[in-house]
Amino acid sequence: INTADPMSYMQWAKGSGQVIGDSINAAVGGVCLPSAGYYGPGEIYYWHLFGDHATAMGAEQYNPSVLAELKKLKAKRVVSRGDAYSVVMAEPGDYEVGQTFANWNVVVSTQDPVEYVSEVKRMSAAADENGFSDIRFTVYSYLTGENAGKLMAVIEAPDGNRLGAMLDALETEWASKILGDMAKIRRYDHGFTMNCEVVQTSGS
Repeated sequence: INTADPMSYMQWAKGSGQVIGDSINAAVGGVCLPSAGYYGPGEIYYWHLFGDHATAMGAEQYNPSVLAELKKLKAKRVVSRGDAYSVVMAEPGDYEVGQTFANWNVVVSTQDPVEYVSEVKRMSAAADENGFSDIRFTVYSYLTGENAGKLMAVIEAPDGNRLGAMLDALETEWASKILGDMAKIRRYDHGFTMNCEVVQTSGS
């Protein structure tokens, strides 16, 4: 979404996120405020993770609970885009309401998605061996929108400082070799960084 009052929207999402997420049977829900690479000013990403596609596709987006919570939203906003994804690769991790983290998301085009995911796993293993076991790597496949068929690699860190440290490490010898191999099979289409907070979990 895009809004002229992102802080107000974020506060609303924190207050209404649990009710909204529970009403659509989401496993996890959160909001992210981009720090660089955003498409437009006042951009915010409101997202949900589901246990399966059937639950996600069967969710009633504007059910009575959602509509009631939307009435509490004071900030004017425009829903500028909405996409569905498949999880291609994920690493173990639990989320808690109130948990914060920082992401570097990279949209890529590749003719060899299997090999690309293999290289991401290789990078993850190398990161673990070089002091970055707190960094999580995930790969999604776009199912909808202008990026349908492309992949999005997500590098998740506990905070912006650790994300920046990981980006610094990509210039070191152990990481640059892997990036060089990745460059042979993928093209960067878009990249952005953002700070996120979990606003709903199914167990809360």
